[in-house]
Amino acid sequence: MAQPELARRVLEGTKNLTPWPEVASRVMQIAQRPEVVPGELVAVIQTDAALTAKVLRLANSAYYGFRREIASLAEAGNALGVQALVNLVLTGCAERYFHTGGRGAAAKSLWERSITTAFSAQILARAQGAVDPERAYTVALLQNIGHLVIDDFLVEFRERIEREQRDGRDLLSAERAVLGQNHAQIGARLARRWGFPEVLSDTIEFHHSPERAGVDPKLAAVAHLAETITYALSLDDGLESLAYGFSESALALSGLDRNGFLALEEVIREELEKARDVFESAA
Repeated sequence: MAQPELARRVLEGTKNLTPWPEVASRVMQIAQRPEVVPGELVAVIQTDAALTAKVLRLANSAYYGFRREIASLAEAGNALGVQALVNLVLTGCAERYFHTGGRGAAAKSLWERSITTAFSAQILARAQGAVDPERAYTVALLQNIGHLVIDDFLVEFRERIEREQRDGRDLLSAERAVLGQNHAQIGARLARRWGFPEVLSDTIEFHHSPERAGVDPKLAAVAHLAETITYALSLDDGLESLAYGFSESALALSGLDRNGFLALEEVIREELEKARDVFESAA
């Protein structure tokens, strides 16, 4: 297929994927305002009954450790704060995409990797100190949405991409060879179409090459390192293996040295085990 035709197919895919929920878009926009309070978000979230139920279920997961049941969005907002409430909304909305369209086991795997990466990014950001942990969670959760376009509208190219990988190309090179662009570029196009804040769109586009990020390279570096962690752990390897395209420039941008990064493995494993209840509540 000629490159112009492929580009058209990719564009159609970003147009035809089920639109990002308006409630979630409004929540993201409101959260960007200075001095926003949880009540402003609650007023928007509660217009979607299914999302309200999802947020409450997540808020009551064992991970957050509240001593009594959170019975309303207002309680959840006051207990968690604005950014954590936003992340519960985004987690609930993102889960819908991964579990629709008949994607099966591949979708479940992508969803588990995405939420693992989100928690890993949050932990890294806390250790790093210069990136907001909740923003790190947000971008890491959403940085691979480009895979949804490929899986839904370009599925016939998946085998060719995998063949390119078997021939020795890394994933990004294989996607570019077959599609003319990679999943990060497709995801950024989709994020801009959905009206995501530019810091998220830019980080999605450059999470594999954070030194090229134009808005917040440190955030992109944390997102990259978090994905490295997810792939290492998914192979049941320690971080010493760093099998998934580890970037030394990302480490430099993050402000963590290599030993400090590797020392986080035990903390990350413990936190992910604690977060298992969130995985199950989101599903």
